[in-house]
Parts: sequence; structure tokens; C-alpha cells
Amino acid sequence: MFRRRSTHRMQLGERSERKAMQFLCSQGYKIEAKNVRFPVGEIDLIAYEGATLCFIEIRSVSDTSRGGPLATITDAKRKRLLRAAQWYLKRKESVPICRFDVVGITWEKDKISDMELIRDAFQNTSVSTWL
Repeated sequence: MFRRRSTHRMQLGERSERKAMQFLCSQGYKIEAKNVRFPVGEIDLIAYEGATLCFIEIRSVSDTSRGGPLATITDAKRKRLLRAAQWYLKRKESVPICRFDVVGITWEKDKISDMELIRDAFQNTSVSTWL
């Protein structure tokens, strides 16, 4: 069954995406698309870092009692991201070098207490298995 995110959770997600985009741009990323939806899943951001196409997942938490933001990425979530990336790449004439990056954000009292960028977060995922 479809679950709706709470208004607070949606606002936190939107703020996190804005902050992550600002951070990534300051790191030299060129944003190509955001909130790209396919029947198999959604990709938060798609950007280039140099010649590398990056599929970027943004995870944020305001309660770290169950682990930080990176702990919220399940195997099922990875599979959905991979399938969405496959759909995206099938639309391209040529497939560039690709990777998955993750931005993890921890919020405390409406302020970011920690932001972490993990490049090539899913290192065991080879491009040859994508298509």
C-alpha cells in the first residue's frame, strides 16, 4: 500500500535536496536533472562531475537513534536506484562513465549538524551489469 510522507518529512526532504545541490555545485558538480521518476524508481539528482555521470541519492535524518542517514539505504533501495539508472541510461545515445554517489545529511534543531558526500557509494555495482 502507498504511504504518504508526513508534511514534516517532506519539508525535511526538500530542504535536504536544496542544501545537497548547493553543496554539490560548490564541489564542481554540474546538475543535469533532479527528482527523475521512472516506473521502477526515482533518482534524487543526476549530475556530472567532470566526465562522470553521477546518480545521487540524498538521505537525511533528524534522529540518529537507528543509525545515520547512510544506514537508511536498504538493499531494496539500491535495487530501485539501479533500475532507475538503467532506465535513464537507455535513453542516452552513448553511456558515459557512471557511478552512484550519496549525500547524507543529519539535522539537529533545523540546522545541519553533519553532511557527508560518498563518491562511488555502491562500489560493487559495475556498469556492465546496468544494461
